[in-house]
Amino acid sequence: MNIIKNIREQLGYTQMDLSQKTKLSLRTIQRLETSDKLPKGHTLNQLSEVFNMPSKTLQNKFESITKEKKADASSIRMINLSVLSFLGIPFGNIILPIILWKKNQKSELVDKIGRRIINFQIIFSAILSILLCISPFIGRQFFSNTPIILYVLFLAYLFNIVIVCLTALKLQRNDFDVLNLPLRFI
Repeated sequence: MNIIKNIREQLGYTQMDLSQKTKLSLRTIQRLETSDKLPKGHTLNQLSEVFNMPSKTLQNKFESITKEKKADASSIRMINLSVLSFLGIPFGNIILPIILWKKNQKSELVDKIGRRIINFQIIFSAILSILLCISPFIGRQFFSNTPIILYVLFLAYLFNIVIVCLTALKLQRNDFDVLNLPLRFI
């Protein structure tokens, strides 16, 4: 929850009340509540005065939130990159991300995005297992002596690596709208 909104609600003020008490425009209050940016100068002083706290305390609250968000983003990136362990460990794309997710699950954002990443990997592994089981039969039917199972495995691994990289790029831009599939296992 936004810091300004949280404090305002604890004090029982509406946005209009806070606007009148701080002599800041209603639009400014609304903008402050929709972002997590630290208010500066006059705005910070007015809010601190109305909230009956030193401006340094209010600044520290914002800095704390910023540190938490950076830590959460870092944890999510690690969960995503840990998927690549499937290249050396069977089902490492599920096991290692689950370990990292469980370790950092207390954060709502890490829990939500971690679940999405793990869910995608469960679906990927299930589909790959099915494809690997049926590929020898399809290979014999259509490609006689070609070991199609190796092509299936290579293409599936390549696909998963591309998904991990695309997800990593989105996460690097702090875009957490990733791998939101309708089918969920966790």
